[in-house]
Amino acid sequence: FKRFYILTAAVLLLMTGCGYRLATYDNPMLEDVHSIAVPYFKNKTFEAEAVPIFTNAFINEFVRGKKLSISSAANADVVLYGTVRELRKDIIARDLDDKANAYRIYASVDVTLEDRRTGSVIYRRNNMYHTEEYPVRSDISFSEAAKRDAFEKIAADLAQRVHDSIMQGF
Repeated sequence: FKRFYILTAAVLLLMTGCGYRLATYDNPMLEDVHSIAVPYFKNKTFEAEAVPIFTNAFINEFVRGKKLSISSAANADVVLYGTVRELRKDIIARDLDDKANAYRIYASVDVTLEDRRTGSVIYRRNNMYHTEEYPVRSDISFSEAAKRDAFEKIAADLAQRVHDSIMQGF
């Protein structure tokens, strides 16, 4: 046990000496920020479902984070604007009849966090992307549900990455 404690102490000392730190949600740019608005995302794709899926995922992530309350754009301290830039699906597997039985969806978004009071941009990321795969079958309702699930996973992943990046100040 003594060797374990010595090794642990050495690792901790090395980590602090090399600039490593535990990620926190203490972005100094958000010191006076208590509320956020997430208006409907803009949609530059032909996928009508993209707007509610991505908008709701980003709202839900900030609700889950509990650091900022959700407010209307007129009352929020900051506003997170988003655009679904691209949604593309590629066939990744075919059956013996050469019909698609799995797709990979690629999605990219642009996000900008603005201070509503000053209009200054606090955070901006363009072309953030994520991919997800989903199966398809001859049952159209199954395939559409699988595609929607993939969209939701993509949106949730991007929302979490943006939330954490904003809150950590990266």
